[in-house]
Amino acid sequence: MNVYYVAPLRRAWARMKGILFRPFNLGTWLVIGFSAWLAGLAGGGGGGFRFNPSRDRVPSLHVRQALRGAWEHLRAHPNWLALIIVGAAVLAVIVLLLLWISSRGKFIFLDNVVHGRARIVEPWRRFAQRGDSLFFWRLGFVIACIFTVAVVGTLAVVSAGGFSGFGFGDVRAATITALAALAGLVLGVACAYVSVFLDGFVVPVMYKDGVGAVEAWRRLLPRIEAHLGSFLLYGLFLLGLAVALGVGVVVAGLLTCCVGLLLVALPYVGTVILLPFLVTYRAFSLEFLAQFDAGFAILPEQQPPPPDPA
Repeated sequence: MNVYYVAPLRRAWARMKGILFRPFNLGTWLVIGFSAWLAGLAGGGGGGFRFNPSRDRVPSLHVRQALRGAWEHLRAHPNWLALIIVGAAVLAVIVLLLLWISSRGKFIFLDNVVHGRARIVEPWRRFAQRGDSLFFWRLGFVIACIFTVAVVGTLAVVSAGGFSGFGFGDVRAATITALAALAGLVLGVACAYVSVFLDGFVVPVMYKDGVGAVEAWRRLLPRIEAHLGSFLLYGLFLLGLAVALGVGVVVAGLLTCCVGLLLVALPYVGTVILLPFLVTYRAFSLEFLAQFDAGFAILPEQQPPPPDPA
């Protein structure tokens, strides 16, 4: 079968214009934008580390001494230890709350795009069960990813000499470190693809069929396995679109003396500004998925525009 990428994108763009611009209604923008903001609440970032390659060994002795000193300081000041524990617990609760809200928000945003309407309260109640199923699946997936990365990192450090002798000066340690980095890259790409497929395809299957996350994956996986290359290209196609959008946002921000960048960075405000692209992405994933099975079709047939009075 022929799998298309540009044609579904064009149909999604046309559908977005029908929802947001025909006619233009600020209230519709604000409500749909709020649902899109809810759907994206659990987004996160990443960090990195660096080392000094001119040293043969990581100064693990100094690290252990610093950690031991910090622990002794906390034991001598239990109030600080209690404050850190409470802060970590509060942070964990906030993260879980955002993940739970965004899980239900994904169905609200999808429902608004499918029907071209702006609602929050009614779909919030209607998709409670499916939102909870998605929340628990996402929570388990995040825990599994963190655990896997921790295991790979620990095995790499232990294999390279342990924390007391870990370094980059010998071939063995450098080789193990490179293999661990490669494994981390593969895991990162795999986790990214799972997240893309979850948001782009699993959520629509849950939405249409009224099933949980596990059952939606079971129904979707045969299509992914049969057309793996097409689905992998879908992820690369999205990456290209995201890069192009990012460049466009940066250029527009520079042309507005960084005022545009500041507005886009604001919570909710940035979502409303970028709403045409978010609605297009949401519709594009539905248009793309419908190519593989008519049973996955969710979007209603578009009506042709009325003829010009002339």
